[in-house]
Amino acid sequence: MTYLPPDRHAQLAALAASEGQTVSVLLGRLIGLALDGDEAAAPPSRPTSRARREGKVTVRLAADVRQDLEEEARSQGVTASTWAAALLSARMRNAPQMVAGERRGVRAAYRQLRGLAVNANQIAYALNRGVLTGAGADLTKAEVEILRQDVAKLRMALSVYAEGRFRFQSGEDDQS
Repeated sequence: MTYLPPDRHAQLAALAASEGQTVSVLLGRLIGLALDGDEAAAPPSRPTSRARREGKVTVRLAADVRQDLEEEARSQGVTASTWAAALLSARMRNAPQMVAGERRGVRAAYRQLRGLAVNANQIAYALNRGVLTGAGADLTKAEVEILRQDVAKLRMALSVYAEGRFRFQSGEDDQS
């Protein structure tokens, strides 16, 4: 940690920004120059940024479009800007873009599903080796296969959800 007077820090931040770097990366390069002498630290091949979003786009919308966007965003539990970014990202990336609360739910669902699949595989392995004991020892291979099919159905349901989400965000539902 280095402390600088505010005016010096502002100068350093401006220099780092002009090179598309953070202050930390710039300081690391400067320290490398001082310590390595002629073997100077080369600038990174790609400017680094701590920001998740790298750019900003501003658009003007007709009042009715803006109102529709705000209503749809409210129904999703996000701001109009966040919803517009999700819609554009879905179209540009050709993939559904989950908003914050939804993302947590989908991740939790996949975690649960992964746990179920692991358990089903462990049961099948124990059953195949003949070491399954206890209350579940009466399971048959057919019952384990049914469990695996149930896991596959749940996985498919999550995929269908994501596909429907993408159709909704990309506007494909409206074109049908």
